[in-house]
Amino acid sequence: MAPRRLLIAWTIWLALPLATGHLNVLISQAEVKKLLGLDAELYYVREGAVNTYATGFIVPVPAHMTDLEFMWQALGRKPLPYVMGIDYESRGAMLPPQVNISERGYVPTTLQTFRVRLPCTGTRSAEILVTMQLNISAPDRAHKDVKLVFKRNKICLKGLSTVVTHNETARLAGDASRGSDGVLLAAGGCAAAALALLAGAAAAGTLYKRGNKARHHDSIHTSYTTAAYGSHQNVLLRLDTLGRPPSSTGSYATIASLHKFPFGDRRSPSPYATTHIGEHVYAKPESRVSYYAASNLTHVSQQTAKDRITDPAEQLRYLTAPRSNIRLEILIHEGTFGRVYKGVFKRGDTYEEVIVKTVSEAASAMQAALLVAEGLRLCGLVHTNVLAPMAACAEEARKPLLVYCCVSHSCNLKRFLISCRLGQQTTPATRELVDLGAQAACGLAYLHVQRVVHADVAARNCIVDEKLRLKVTDNGLSRDLFPDDYHCLGDNENRPVKWMAPESLLQNHYTTASDVWSLGITLWELATLAASPLAELDPADVGAFLSGGYRPSQPHNCPDELYGLMSWCWTTLATARPTAPQLLAALHDFRQALSTYI
Repeated sequence: MAPRRLLIAWTIWLALPLATGHLNVLISQAEVKKLLGLDAELYYVREGAVNTYATGFIVPVPAHMTDLEFMWQALGRKPLPYVMGIDYESRGAMLPPQVNISERGYVPTTLQTFRVRLPCTGTRSAEILVTMQLNISAPDRAHKDVKLVFKRNKICLKGLSTVVTHNETARLAGDASRGSDGVLLAAGGCAAAALALLAGAAAAGTLYKRGNKARHHDSIHTSYTTAAYGSHQNVLLRLDTLGRPPSSTGSYATIASLHKFPFGDRRSPSPYATTHIGEHVYAKPESRVSYYAASNLTHVSQQTAKDRITDPAEQLRYLTAPRSNIRLEILIHEGTFGRVYKGVFKRGDTYEEVIVKTVSEAASAMQAALLVAEGLRLCGLVHTNVLAPMAACAEEARKPLLVYCCVSHSCNLKRFLISCRLGQQTTPATRELVDLGAQAACGLAYLHVQRVVHADVAARNCIVDEKLRLKVTDNGLSRDLFPDDYHCLGDNENRPVKWMAPESLLQNHYTTASDVWSLGITLWELATLAASPLAELDPADVGAFLSGGYRPSQPHNCPDELYGLMSWCWTTLATARPTAPQLLAALHDFRQALSTYI
């Protein structure tokens, strides 16, 4: 009986490698800490399963870092054959990478480290896209070969040389190497768009668990340029349309967040370029910003912030109208307790088509009060791009009515964009989407002139009519009508987590700068036709990810200039973000450029 048990155990042991994973490839906690400042391991392959979620991102390598470390282990009884190659383009800024393993060898059966050295010459500044290809053969037919591609964006600075005359790293055990130089394959162009930092931020088990989600989100991180450009935060770069000669129009971004290579190089703006800006920096004419601040923002209303009624009780008295003057006709949007109607409002002897916000019988007194409170925040404001209540009725405290002026065929901007994405309506051209963003910026700038912080700027809180005229409105029913956009983080308050600036999310601090952050997300919504921002992140993780430098990716077919403006809005340092008038001026210039060339 004992020999039989021994035979069964031996058979199970022999079959074990066939039933379990055969390979681990990861970067250690120390390496993740060096690259991204996070205390976690990051698995690219765990027990044979490739984490495509992590391998699909370009990870930045700051100028002071030279060595990259990877850990690997064959989980079976035998080493696994591998073939490795490296693609890069030096452009005089970097010497050939040095690898302490050979082009061909074996993955060891014990957990060990191999290193890739990226030596910068210090003769010029550049971003070098380094692509490492690693093909690992499976131990048997029960497993699949593993093909990995790691992309790193190495930052080299003029005057900072990291060349080492000899390679101090030791060769790996189990490596059947023929040399320590590695194979260096010629590369094509170096595409340096906004850099993806998510790969390290979603470390430990989080990345692995979400690894099967289909996504293409990149990230932007500006910590390496903050110190270099902190004293020039308000100088703006002109971002002329790629592939076209410089012109008198174009879009702009601050040096603190975006940097442009020489026009002849035709590279995308990147927050990691720390030189190449000299003669290409343009100071933004103050007259342009002043023009928008003084003309477009305030010409519609002569009222100043000091003249506006701010006491809620006085505001309600100012807006109060008899319920008999308000007629509800067509229900156009309904949530759990909120409702939006098309209706008619009698003002004097005239009847006007209006939008009416109210609540259902199921609404609580708190929900009804919130509707009124949010609507009154914009009371008395008059601007082309702001939708403020024109009348209110609170005769029935549990079912108040807020009345808004309605342009014919107007609808919620988010719902309009979704219908375009679904093919139910004609999708606006790029310049029209940019114009919608400019209108939102104009409305927000007016609110800021009136000392109003909106605190929930988003497509869901704008309306648009058939002529693509946009108005920013309040968020009185947004939590109910768009519940998927709001999340509770354990504090009993639903908040638009994925639209919020880090300081608002983590410190509950709302300012005009946090509004601009949200406006950047709104521009992203316009470019994606109302896709969900940061959809791949759990709401509880958003704060940490934003603090780590993660940002929404550049949407498909989104011009670099427009994404550059979004990125400017998402600068971590609030004082480095544009003001709403600055962003309006940049969007106006970009829209003019599109009208000229398209």
